[in-house]
Amino acid sequence: MPLEDRTEDATPRRKHEAREEGRVARSVELNSALILLSALIILRSTGPKVIDSLRGLAIDSFTKFPSHDLTIYDVRYGLVQLLLRIGPAIAPLFFGVAVIGFVANVVQVGFTISGKALQFKGERLNPLSGITRMFSAQAGVELLKSVAKIAIVGGMVYSFIRDKYADIATLAGASYFTACVQISGLVWQILLRTAIVLFVIAALDYMFQRQQLNKSLKMTKQEVKEDLKRSEGDPHIKGKIRQKQRQMAQRRMMREVPKADVVVTNPTHFAVALKYDAQKSTAPIVVAKGKDFIAKRIKEIAMESNVPLVENVQLARALYAAVEIGDEIPANLYQAVAEVLAYVYRLSQKFKKL
Repeated sequence: MPLEDRTEDATPRRKHEAREEGRVARSVELNSALILLSALIILRSTGPKVIDSLRGLAIDSFTKFPSHDLTIYDVRYGLVQLLLRIGPAIAPLFFGVAVIGFVANVVQVGFTISGKALQFKGERLNPLSGITRMFSAQAGVELLKSVAKIAIVGGMVYSFIRDKYADIATLAGASYFTACVQISGLVWQILLRTAIVLFVIAALDYMFQRQQLNKSLKMTKQEVKEDLKRSEGDPHIKGKIRQKQRQMAQRRMMREVPKADVVVTNPTHFAVALKYDAQKSTAPIVVAKGKDFIAKRIKEIAMESNVPLVENVQLARALYAAVEIGDEIPANLYQAVAEVLAYVYRLSQKFKKL
């Protein structure tokens, strides 16, 4: 379908399906730039320790070199010493780079594990498809990005070396130690500037990848409607389900009416059935309520079950509006309900005497 017809943003369901398929906005350049930048920062702080470890290892290697023929034990011992000396010094670098690489991926795409992206697809082995991808618009964009990145980084390095040419020329007559210090400083500046430039380029690339992904996920109006139907269900089916749920709830409610202590009516439009059990609740509970036809049915069941009907217009309306089925009545209605229950209790005692 032409891209011009896809004018609607992707629905949450479409985006979720794309994530499951591994289609996410991700910039490899951003990962590389962050790893390079973090590695430089870690080396800046741990570099002296690494140099000291290497110096000590070199001194020991030349001063404690065995006079006899090397054995497997000597080689094993040397490797162990190498790990013990160099390992603690370079461990922060490897650990830090690994953490930064993981965080960079999570920040871009979230914590997503997709098996679909790893599934075997026969079209990937098709040479014609491979050639098509090589000369596609996406491949052209990637090529331009690579050329632009090389040109920008190369221009930055050239500009830096040109500006520092006089300082570099003086290294020819400097001492060995001075030359090493100055060269290391120049290399550090070049690498840091390169990492920052690569990070800026990668950030722009990530925004471009997100824009391209959102563009590729755009949908037509009809696709949005169909997707919403799949996500939320067909409105007609949902309507029938809600109707069935209401009917089931009404049947459950009607089964509670015979257990009520009293039904308060207004007398025609509203009916509220109350039940009070001092051992189970602190206040009377509404076990059923309804208006019009449902109210009429509640009163019919109450009369069939010998549940007293008490007419109280204001109380019936208040209970119907303020209390849900299964909830206790609010404190502001305690007195009115208590009077009704007291009346019912006196009435029941009177009938017992008869």
